[in-house]
Amino acid sequence: MSRASGEKRESRASLLRSVGFASLAAAGVLVFGAGPAATQSAPAPAADANNAAAAAAANAQVDDVTVTARLREEKAQDVPLPVSVVGRKTAEREHIERLGDFAQKVPNFVPYVTNPRTSAMSIRGISGISGGADGSESAVGLIVDNVFYTHVGFQWADFVDLQSLEVARGPQGTLLGKNTTVGAVVIHTQLPSFTPEASFETSFANRSRIIEKANISGPIIDDKLAYRVTFFLDKSDGAINDALTGADLLNNNRWGVRGQLYYVGDNFTDRLIFDRLRSDEYNNYSGVIGNTFPVWANGAINTTYAQNLASRLHIPFLVNSPYAPVLSRLGNLDQRTTGVSNEINVQIGDNTLTAISAWREFILHPRNSLGNNYTQISGNAFDVKVDQYSQEVRLASPKDQTIEWQVGVYALHEAVSSYQHTDYGYQASQWLLNNFNADPALLNGTSEHTDGKARTFSLAEFGQATWHIDEQWALTAGLRDTFEIREGSDFGWASGVYTSAQAAAMQTAAGTTFFDTGGRKATRNSLSGLVNPSYKYSDNILFYGSAARGEKSGAINTAALPVFDSKQNFKEWQPVVTKPEVSWDYELGVKTNWLDNKLILNGNLYWNDIYDFQSILVNTAIVDVTGVPLRKTYLGNIGHVRLRGFEFDGRWNPVERLWITFSGALTDARYVNYKNAAPPPDWTWPASLNVNGVAAPLSVDLSGQRITGGVAGNSPVAPYSFNIGVNYELPLGRIFEGIGGFADVPVTAFTYGNLAWKYKTQLSQPGSIYSVFQPSYSIVNFGIGLRTDDERYSLHFWAKNLFDQRYVTAQTIGTATTTGSAPQTVTFGDNAFRAYGATLKVKLY
Repeated sequence: MSRASGEKRESRASLLRSVGFASLAAAGVLVFGAGPAATQSAPAPAADANNAAAAAAANAQVDDVTVTARLREEKAQDVPLPVSVVGRKTAEREHIERLGDFAQKVPNFVPYVTNPRTSAMSIRGISGISGGADGSESAVGLIVDNVFYTHVGFQWADFVDLQSLEVARGPQGTLLGKNTTVGAVVIHTQLPSFTPEASFETSFANRSRIIEKANISGPIIDDKLAYRVTFFLDKSDGAINDALTGADLLNNNRWGVRGQLYYVGDNFTDRLIFDRLRSDEYNNYSGVIGNTFPVWANGAINTTYAQNLASRLHIPFLVNSPYAPVLSRLGNLDQRTTGVSNEINVQIGDNTLTAISAWREFILHPRNSLGNNYTQISGNAFDVKVDQYSQEVRLASPKDQTIEWQVGVYALHEAVSSYQHTDYGYQASQWLLNNFNADPALLNGTSEHTDGKARTFSLAEFGQATWHIDEQWALTAGLRDTFEIREGSDFGWASGVYTSAQAAAMQTAAGTTFFDTGGRKATRNSLSGLVNPSYKYSDNILFYGSAARGEKSGAINTAALPVFDSKQNFKEWQPVVTKPEVSWDYELGVKTNWLDNKLILNGNLYWNDIYDFQSILVNTAIVDVTGVPLRKTYLGNIGHVRLRGFEFDGRWNPVERLWITFSGALTDARYVNYKNAAPPPDWTWPASLNVNGVAAPLSVDLSGQRITGGVAGNSPVAPYSFNIGVNYELPLGRIFEGIGGFADVPVTAFTYGNLAWKYKTQLSQPGSIYSVFQPSYSIVNFGIGLRTDDERYSLHFWAKNLFDQRYVTAQTIGTATTTGSAPQTVTFGDNAFRAYGATLKVKLY
C-alpha cells in the first residue's frame, strides 16, 4: 500500500471515529454478560499453552461497555443516566433476537409482543396505550439505526444482525427523534464491513422449528463502498392445535431481509438501508379456561356463557381449556413491514452534520375466527396500514471538549388507516338477538365496517449540551420544542343489509350502522426538557441526578363511534382526539466499579408523575334502557399516574472466564387520580337484579390503587423482579487434532444460563370479588456449546424457558351483556412455551 493511500485510509478512519453514533454500530461491543474477544488460533500446538495463559490474563477483566444513549460513544459507567445495554456477542450466543427476549437482560423492561397490532414495550410498568389503538403512540419509543418508529406494529421484528440494544429510562427527546414520556429503546445494527465476511447459521428445534440465517458483507470498492446483506427464515409448528381448522396456533412463519450500502468519502459517510419483514402466523390467540363468573358482586345469580349457549343456540359448553380450542373460520395474520433509510454524516471543521431520511410502511391483514366452541357468531379484525416519513438533521460538536453540544430539527408525517370489520356468521341472529328461533339470514353474511384515519405532522427543534465544569462536575441540559398537528376521523357503514329487518338486527348487534364523525383536528406546541448534573467522586464512583419533562400530543381515537342504546336512542359521540400526556421524571443514581473493574454495581431511584395518561378506557356512564351500562370502549385519559421505585444492575468477574450479571427492580406504579374508572365486570349487574334497590355503580374510584391488569389499556405490573445470568468459557486446546484438516484448531467450550424472576402480578381489576393473579414465576434459559477459537465453527445446544413455565399476561373472568356473554380467557406470554434446539454456525471468511 502506498503512503498516499495509507494517509487517505487514516483520514477516513478519523472521520469514522468522529461521527460517533454511526461508528459505534461497527464496533465490537461486549455488554451484560458478554465474554471477552475470542482467542486467536496459534500457528502450532506448542504455542497453545503460552497463548492460553496470555488470554487468561487478559480475560481477567471484563471489557468496558460502550453506549450511545447521548449520541456519543461513551463508557456506560460514565453516562450519568439509567441506561442498560445488550451487545452483539451476548445476543448471538443466547439467541436474543426479538424484543421479548431482551427482558431477561434489562431491569424494569417488559415487552408484550404477542401480536403485530397490540405490541407494547413496558418500562417501569408503563407501556402507554396497549391493546390496539392505531392512532396512538407508545410511551416507550423505538429507535432503530437513528430512525424513530411511530406505530407499535413496527415492534414486530427480528433483529438478527444486532450490534447493540440500549434501554434508556425516563422521558426522551432532547437529542434525537420524537419525544417520549417514559423511555426509549435504541437499537443499532451491524455496519457493512470493508473486510469480506460471510456466516451462515442453521438451528433445529422442537415443534419442527427451523431457523436459517445468513450474514454477508464486504467491499464493493476498496475503502470506499461496502455492502451487507442479512437474511433469516423462521418456521415452526404451533404450540397449540385447533381441532376444527387444524391451525397451528402460536407458530412461527416469518422471514426478513436487510440490505445496506455504506460509502466513505474523504469527509463524509453515507449509509443506505433497506429492510423487509413478512410474517404469516396464527399469533392472535386468547384461550378459553372456563365459564363466565357465576355470581354478581351483589350476590345475584348471573346468566353465564354456558347458559346462553344452551338457551340461544341449543349447544353445550364444550371448550374450557386453552390447549383444546375449536375455532371456526380461522386464518392467519398477514403482516408486512418495509423500510428505507439514508444517513449522511459530513465533517464540517471539527463538527459533524448528520442527516437522516426515512420511510416505513406497516401492513396488517388479520383473519380472525367467528367463534370458539364450534360457534359461528362474529369475528372482528382491524386491517391496518401505516405510512411514516421522517427527516432529521443534527449538528454536533466533537467530544472531549469543555462544552459538548448538539442541535437539530426533526420532521415527521404519519398516515394511519385502521379499517375495522365485524363479520357475522349463521348463528349471529340467534345469539345477538337472544332468540333461538331468529332467522339466521338476518345477519349471516353481513358485516359492520368502520374506517378510522389518523394523520400526524410533527416539527421539532431540539438541543442538548454538556458543560464539564471541572474534572469532577458536569452539567447536561437539553430543551425541545415540538409543534404537532393531529387529525382524525371515523366513518362507519354496513354491508349485506338489504331489508329493514336486517337493518334493525344490525343496529342491535353492532350498536351503529352508518355514521361519520367528520374530521377533527388538534394543534399543540409542547416543551420537553432535561437538567442532568453529575459528580465523579473518583475514577470508580459517579453520582448523578436528573429532572426531565416529556410530552405526547393527543392521541387519535380511530375507532370513535356514536353511542346508541338498545332502542336506537342517540346518546353521544365518543371523542376523536384525546388530551396530551405530560410526564415529569426525577432520577437519583450512582454508578460504581470495584476490584480493578471486575465488579460493577449501579443503583437508581426514580419518581415519575404522568398527567392525563393516555389509555384505552371503558365508559360505563351511559345506561341502556334495560338499566345495564353500555360499557363502550374508547381512547381517553387517566388524570394522574405515578411511578416510583429502585433499579440496580451489575456484573462480577470472580474468576477467570466466569462472568455473572444481575439486575433487579422494585416498582410502585399507581393511579393517583382515576376517579371515573369502569367497574369490574362483576359489578355491572342489570337493574332487574338490583338487591334492596341498590343499582350497580356506574364508575369506581381507583385513585391510590396499584396499576394492575384487568383495566383496559394497561399491562400487569410486577412490584418486584430480578434477573441473573452466568457465562463461562473454558479453552480446551486442539482436542480434535487427531482428525486433522479443519478440525486441527484450538476450541473453547462455553455455557450460559439466565434466570428472570417476577413477583406475582394482579390480572384482575381492583375491587372485583374474583381476584385473579399470575403467581410468581421464573423463566430459565440455558445453553452449552463448543466453538473454534477463530470463530469459524460453533455448535451449541440451547433451551428457552427450560422448565416450561406457562405464564400469562392477561386473564378475564368473563363478561355478561344483553347481547350475549363471554367465557373466561387467558393470553399467554411471549415465551410461555419451552423451546429447545441446536445451532450450527459456520463462518466462511
